[in-house]
Amino acid sequence: MEDLDQIIRGCLRNDRKSQEKLYKQFYVPLFCLCRRFFQNDHEAIESVNDGMMKVFERIGMYNAEKGKFFNWVYTIVRNTALDKFRSSTVLRAESYEVAETIAETDLHANPLVSLEGKDLYILLDRLSPATRVICGLFYIEGYTIKDIAEQLAISSGTVKWHLSESRKKLKSILERHFND
Repeated sequence: MEDLDQIIRGCLRNDRKSQEKLYKQFYVPLFCLCRRFFQNDHEAIESVNDGMMKVFERIGMYNAEKGKFFNWVYTIVRNTALDKFRSSTVLRAESYEVAETIAETDLHANPLVSLEGKDLYILLDRLSPATRVICGLFYIEGYTIKDIAEQLAISSGTVKWHLSESRKKLKSILERHFND
């Protein structure tokens, strides 16, 4: 297998074979990332493809001193998926009352921590698209409520509502999983 640095140099020259190697090398984790945002594989694949096109266009901007190459690619693809998600989904919970009494401790206890990857995706698929994205950003990516609200241009109360909703909808499934 070719060294990642060689593949990157090839991508800098717009070498299609190097781009294909890079795409294939990172496809699985990037698909899993995008799959958390969308319920169907087609939209996840489209997000990976769009994100990788941005990577190829901007590869000259990568700076190894600022971090690992994969993290740079991951960030570009995640932001591409977030943009696609934002433009295709209404994130507002305006038709719901956001309770001020939602306990912060309830929101921060990570119910997904002991699940395996495959189980996690099955559970997340049971949530609405907006709730799934917010749940993934909070519990998996580790973003704060404030960061999620800013990134998605919604209120902190709406983020809290989605987190509460995800816990409510997944409660019975998680209880079965933990009681086995």
